[in-house]
Amino acid sequence: MNAFPLARVSPWNEGAPVINGPSVTGASANKPFLYAVPVTGERPLVFGAEGLPPGLRLDAHTGHITGQVPCEGEWRVLLKATNRHGTAERELEIAIGRGLALTPPMGWNSWNAWRRWVDADKVRQAADALVSQGLAARGYTYVNVDSCWQGVRGGLWNAIQPNRKFPDMKALADHIHRLGLKFGLYSTPWTKPWGCSDAEAKADWDGPPLIGCSSGEPDPDPAYRSMRNSLVFGFVPADRYVGLEKHEAADVAQWVQWEFDFLKYDWLGTDPVSTERMGRLLKECPRDVIFSICTDARLVHVETYKRWCHMFRGIHDTADRWDWLVRNHFFAEEVQNENWRPHIGPSHWYDLDMLALGPQFKDQGTTQPCRLTPAEQVAHMTFWALYPSPLLLSCNLAELSDFELRLFANEEVLAINQDRLGRPAQRTLELLQTPRHGRPPRHMLLHSRELSDGAVAVGIFNLGEQTDEMPLDFSLLQLAGAVRARDVWAKMDLGLVSNGWRCVAPPHGARLLNLTKA
Repeated sequence: MNAFPLARVSPWNEGAPVINGPSVTGASANKPFLYAVPVTGERPLVFGAEGLPPGLRLDAHTGHITGQVPCEGEWRVLLKATNRHGTAERELEIAIGRGLALTPPMGWNSWNAWRRWVDADKVRQAADALVSQGLAARGYTYVNVDSCWQGVRGGLWNAIQPNRKFPDMKALADHIHRLGLKFGLYSTPWTKPWGCSDAEAKADWDGPPLIGCSSGEPDPDPAYRSMRNSLVFGFVPADRYVGLEKHEAADVAQWVQWEFDFLKYDWLGTDPVSTERMGRLLKECPRDVIFSICTDARLVHVETYKRWCHMFRGIHDTADRWDWLVRNHFFAEEVQNENWRPHIGPSHWYDLDMLALGPQFKDQGTTQPCRLTPAEQVAHMTFWALYPSPLLLSCNLAELSDFELRLFANEEVLAINQDRLGRPAQRTLELLQTPRHGRPPRHMLLHSRELSDGAVAVGIFNLGEQTDEMPLDFSLLQLAGAVRARDVWAKMDLGLVSNGWRCVAPPHGARLLNLTKA
């Protein structure tokens, strides 16, 4: 077990009410609005809200705020939740017209759990588990279907239709929305997406080959040719390319009819032309849709990404292996994670990929325990929360252990990720020592991030093989004098500390602190 215990997670449906989630949410005028107030506490609950924008209404029994606002503006809403133990109150700013994803999106993605064997029942079960495991009550919102849902073109718009594993996509979206959650899909501007081979689709569900949002011969536009050699991943396979015939408008029309809320758009050579073409359609469509692109986003195109996207990723998929995490994420000089930081903030998040935590894919019907040690899992979650990256779980939610619930549902960790300031963490200090004179090698990192309440969140990461300590010089953190320190994972106050401190972290582990001027 991790040398520093994780705080117990209170049952989500017991005790007095507590309102969780971000302090701000954004949406567009004249588009459908859905926000489920995330609350822990014994049921039944009675919800209330003072100062809602015009056009919105609150269901007092479910806590779902729905409707649409006819004009742009900002409203400070006082939310209330009452049960037999008492009443909780919290202010939520509803910003209409400021943008979407004002804090990093949180939710679930199907890929690491089910790979190509995803189906409607597994997705429905994941949505139900977000509620029954208490994760929706702590702000996890999106339920995203990754690749291998695609069938043939057809229907009213000659758009991508689902294969037989998804007999009624609209009914699936309706189920997710009734829970107060949001529905996401996967596609690509290529003629053929990642996910499975033609033979696998035929063998596994008697499906036709997967298709993307274009067809025909390769488009000769230099924008696509110049991106054919992926800077990170090597040469793009010859059978995956942007085709001459573009079907994005038809596909978006179909997805709007299903009432989707999120699109993961995945292709190597994540070019700005395809990004803008889809981004423009999503901005103009009659729904608010989070637009996430991957997997080869390049910093040179960041202004295009920021204009049209809410999430962008330029690194390999994340795996539940420590060497993979270190290479893909902590060695920022190699993958340029550090260089994206000036561009991270509300509505623009650099995506570190879905989390490789919890029960991961094994075969068609089963999952297996995460291969990371408990300490490595804490380091993984700490890095994503602090960075801050979107938090998309990708595991079998029905089989979570107590440890995994403590990892995913710590309200203080999630609050750091969801801080409305949206300021990215900086690599403040690195200790690197090669072995000599019998001393073991050391590699420790200190990342820090200013929060909206004036506190500083600090992550200490020990990439070494033995327990080690990191000196905390408060002057590096723009803190002076006495500081109140809190261990966020343990939910434990550490008392007043003056000038500095030495923080111990286990091998392959992390500590997460909240430091406040006394």
